[in-house]
Amino acid sequence: MHRPNSAPTALLIEEHGFLTTPGACAATLPLSAATDMLATWRRKPKTRPAFLRLPHLDEEREKARLWSRRFREQSRRLIVLGIGGSSLGGNMLVAALAPNGWAVTFYDNICPEFLASLYDTDWEDVTVLAVSKSGETAETLAQFLTVLPVMRARLGPRYRAHAAVITENPNGDLAVIARDAEIPIIEHPAVGGRFSALSVVGLLPAVFAGADIDSLLAGASTMAEECLRPHPQENPALRYALAQAGMFRAGRNLTVIMAYGQRLEKITSWFRQLWAESLGKRDQAGGPQGLTPVDGRGVTDQHSQLQLYLDGPPDKQFTLLHDPGLATMGATIPGDSFHHLPAVAPLAGRTIGELFAAEFLGTRDALIHRGAPVRVLSLAAADPYALGEMILLLEMETVLVAELLGVTPFDQPAVEDGKRRARTYLQSMT
Repeated sequence: MHRPNSAPTALLIEEHGFLTTPGACAATLPLSAATDMLATWRRKPKTRPAFLRLPHLDEEREKARLWSRRFREQSRRLIVLGIGGSSLGGNMLVAALAPNGWAVTFYDNICPEFLASLYDTDWEDVTVLAVSKSGETAETLAQFLTVLPVMRARLGPRYRAHAAVITENPNGDLAVIARDAEIPIIEHPAVGGRFSALSVVGLLPAVFAGADIDSLLAGASTMAEECLRPHPQENPALRYALAQAGMFRAGRNLTVIMAYGQRLEKITSWFRQLWAESLGKRDQAGGPQGLTPVDGRGVTDQHSQLQLYLDGPPDKQFTLLHDPGLATMGATIPGDSFHHLPAVAPLAGRTIGELFAAEFLGTRDALIHRGAPVRVLSLAAADPYALGEMILLLEMETVLVAELLGVTPFDQPAVEDGKRRARTYLQSMT
């Protein structure tokens, strides 16, 4: 497996045509603007965006540990109410790293059927954490306001010890509700929700479920320094941002990210929001920009998406997430009296993990054979250091692609239009 010279030790990166496909299109990108931005961040650390400083903020990890200990004093389970960046980062960390992942449940939707189980909970054994950076998120407010009466009815005054909120806005409605209910408020750092996985928003649920956040943040810190280097050959985020922006200019405007490993699957959901909300913008000239993220699950989606990827339009670039340790896991497939059957013969005596690995390799090679640009990020799902590296790499790539496309990665102005329309519909309902 090829590892670029600048890649750190735990996250392995393999690429096939990913760096060479953009060709002349990459030469038209404003590289100097990106390198000037990096130079400023190197010279003046205080100008760095908040997400880039998170791995170095001891107060965030200590805050996560403190509140996790408090929650653990009366609870074996944590319920997280939130949506988008208030949920996806923590869900990713818990799914990938936490040995007690069952201890944390994320409610990231308001579908009434989905929420039905929330109200039928053993509240004696649960802490509820409501998360909204703005404190105005309609879905989170609806969840929290409907849960509080149930908790009061079941626990009486003790409900206050079984709830907390995280918000950046001390004057937002979520904070007002929390103060009225005498529920503690945990400060959300000044960082955008989709970039907040390594803040208390993601770290607290991860610690509660048993994840090693010290190694996670150490890996992120290592990659953060890598990604501030001035030259693409030394800076993996800049190198891959140039490649992806160049491929976008050349017509490959779909970014497919497929996870091979159950514990890696939540990474694709987190990345989908990061990529779409950060890049889908209009530039200063009013032109629409952005690469559309498409997530997939190996091997399942080989049977739903792969035909299109292999024989469909050449408008896609591929990042495959791979856990190499799975190849040595799983039950052995017995052949017994069926080994003479053509479909059984290749399976007999192999493990499920070997079949899983072979299918990953087969898909990778089939894409390469069709001339598709493919990048593989290999990391053991339970390796917090590697996951920290990967999170920072993908975040920095996103910010640098935005710079190269001429858009601002930290806002989401178009999303507000849908919210305004939803409020109008709600007001008109009788």
